[in-house]
Amino acid sequence: MIYQPDIFLIRSLVKSSFPDLADADIRLVRSGGTDNYVFRIDNDLCLRIAKRDAALPSLLQREPVALKTLSDLPLETPRFMAKGVLPDPRGWPWMICTWLHGVSMDAAGHTATIEDANRLALFLLDLQGCPTRNAAKPAPDNHWRGVDLIQRNTVTEDAITTLSDEFDATALARVWSTALTADPCRPDDRTWIHGDLHPANLVVRDGAVTGVLDWGLSGLGDPACDLMAAYTVFSGQARDAFARATAASESVWMRARGWALSTAVVALAYYRGSDAPIVARSREVIGEILAEAS
Repeated sequence: MIYQPDIFLIRSLVKSSFPDLADADIRLVRSGGTDNYVFRIDNDLCLRIAKRDAALPSLLQREPVALKTLSDLPLETPRFMAKGVLPDPRGWPWMICTWLHGVSMDAAGHTATIEDANRLALFLLDLQGCPTRNAAKPAPDNHWRGVDLIQRNTVTEDAITTLSDEFDATALARVWSTALTADPCRPDDRTWIHGDLHPANLVVRDGAVTGVLDWGLSGLGDPACDLMAAYTVFSGQARDAFARATAASESVWMRARGWALSTAVVALAYYRGSDAPIVARSREVIGEILAEAS
């Protein structure tokens, strides 16, 4: 089911939670996101409401828990303010949180710098050190982000086959096979992960990455899942700086490249032919991985 809210409903939700915002300026934010609509409320708040059934569990629990649990990180994250469900359709969730000022790295056309690499690495190291008692385990609602890579083998191999008309499937399979040979993450080494680090979920202000958006895929998992940012966000010297700053072991780095490859080929195989921004991002990631492996 696809749900499309109207502005009158959004205004009533805002008024019920914050009566003093009854006359606030509320407007739909244009976004390439597939799971949620985002409405900006004046300058400092926003309301997120699910677009489709698959997004319901994350917006009901996974994202609010992350925003309420995680704080004092080196990059800005939205602050939870309120949540609820609609009477019709029954159980359809919404959430109000603070607005991060700036623009997405995608929209800004910002090329990640060595400084950005160091800041994101510090952010991830701090995130990985946060207590995990409230972190949800991988599940269908976060697309199994953070699981052992072998659990993604079938879907990844199928996607590589689907894309064989566009990319060297043998080379991609070789990279994937190498990732599967890496030592898996031990249960005790699982940490908080964001799960979806790419330019559309990073906020840029004054020429630098300052914030991290969209915690709908967050939870407990292999920290290598977030290190796929080496390929989804960085290239060249900035990628090298990110690798140094994270001090990741060879096994973790191999898994990180596997995560980048898996998520890119699966997304491209699914969205190819559409105008979704993830299509261009996925092609770029696959190209970066193949160039490095050649």
